Amino acid sequence: MRAGLSPEKKRQILWVAAVIGVVVVLDQATKALVMAYIPEGSETVVSHPREFFWLTHQRNTGLVGGMFRGNAVLPYIAPVFATVVLVYLFKHLNPLSKLQSVAYGCVAGGAIGNLIDRFRLGSVTDFIQVHFYLVSFDFPWKLYPAFNIADSAICVGVAALILLTWRTPQMDSPGNAHAADAD
Repeated sequence: MRAGLSPEKKRQILWVAAVIGVVVVLDQATKALVMAYIPEGSETVVSHPREFFWLTHQRNTGLVGGMFRGNAVLPYIAPVFATVVLVYLFKHLNPLSKLQSVAYGCVAGGAIGNLIDRFRLGSVTDFIQVHFYLVSFDFPWKLYPAFNIADSAICVGVAALILLTWRTPQMDSPGNAHAADAD
């Protein structure tokens, strides 16, 4: 017979759910504002040649940075596969670590925010544009691909999970049954 979830696991689920909710709401609200107030394709590097940052309105039918734009199936399958991987990885989070829970919530919330766009609109709304015009030489992403709140949450969450996994003792290591980050 199963005893149910521990109080730590319940707290972890609440933290993850709260962060997912915040990320999805911020992502969808900012995308709605962009769609309402910035005409698609109107803000480009031509209109901002010497600016590091500006808001734009771009529709991304591909994956990260517009990769696989011509593929009709992969932009739908890859995010669903990533979500399945996220569900699997949840089992390996330390239930005592609020930081891991927040980082995981950022990744999951970002994935859900972009999936909502992908299935609702057929593309993802990107609106944050960065241009490294001060760099004197050319490189592939001098004009960085436009991105959104969901993309930012995914990147920050993945980076935090990598750092936390690297520095936090594993739960299944001997003598570390109560290991958690100092949060």
